[in-house]
Formats: sequence, structure tokens, C-alpha cells
Amino acid sequence: LKVFWVCLSLLGVVCGGGILFLMYVAIIGPATYVYPPGQTPQRFLTVAKEVGGLQTGENIEFFYSAGFTDVKKEGFTYVSDQKVVVYDPEGNPPLVSIDYGDIQGLELERADSSLLDSVIAVVLEDSYILIPVASEKDRDIDFFEAIEGRVRDPE
Repeated sequence: LKVFWVCLSLLGVVCGGGILFLMYVAIIGPATYVYPPGQTPQRFLTVAKEVGGLQTGENIEFFYSAGFTDVKKEGFTYVSDQKVVVYDPEGNPPLVSIDYGDIQGLELERADSSLLDSVIAVVLEDSYILIPVASEKDRDIDFFEAIEGRVRDPE
């Protein structure tokens, strides 16, 4: 009987720890979807400034992070009124800023499931960049169209 209570207690600790972790991720981590205009949390905007992406006067239109807990450690991408930014702390270089005038082509490969990310291929003069974007709420289309509209009709 004593072994039963010890096992039950351990199970409770494991489950409780798992629940606390999920709560932490839900509160602190980024959403699983693309943030639409005006809804990117301030803490993510602060990180975008810290890593050298977001400049004064620049407005983020769509923001996405495939990470679960920390956008600075796990990366993010955004579309602003001035450029497209991809931040991958493990990339070389970690921060890539793409002016709309440098984009020569775009392609969206939509995911078959909302559990998977779609991929936007941004074609530049001598390279291309693949940007993962959540398909949840069809915001991958919004993200793509925001880039496409600025490439087609630069302001």
C-alpha cells in the first residue's frame, strides 16, 4: 500500500509539473498562429528591437515565431511596412532583413494541416530564403499577401 501512495505521489508531481510547464508556455511563449496587425505582444517587439530588426518608426504588420517559449532563443519572422525580417539565432547571419525592392519572386507552399507550417519562398537576386509561417486561421495567406502587395506596389 505504501508503494502505491509513493507511485501516486510521483505521478502527481510529474503531471503537476507538466501542467505548470504548459501554463508557462501558454502565458509567456508565442501563439501558434501568426499575429495580425496591432496584436504582436510588446515583449516580442522589444526583442525585435534588441536583435536589430525593428527600427524606430517601423510598424509590424504580421509576426510569427515557430518557437514555444522564447522568441529570442528560438527565432521569429515578421512583415513590416518597410521590410521582411527573419531572425534565426542559429543562422549565419542570425538576422536577415529583406527590403521589398530586393525581392524578385515569391511562392507560398501551403501546409496540408494546421499542425504544420506553410513555407514562403522569397527569391532574391542570387539566393532565396524560406520562411516558415503557421497556416492556422489562414494567416499564412495574409502574411504572404502582405509581402506580395508591397513587392507589386512599392510605396
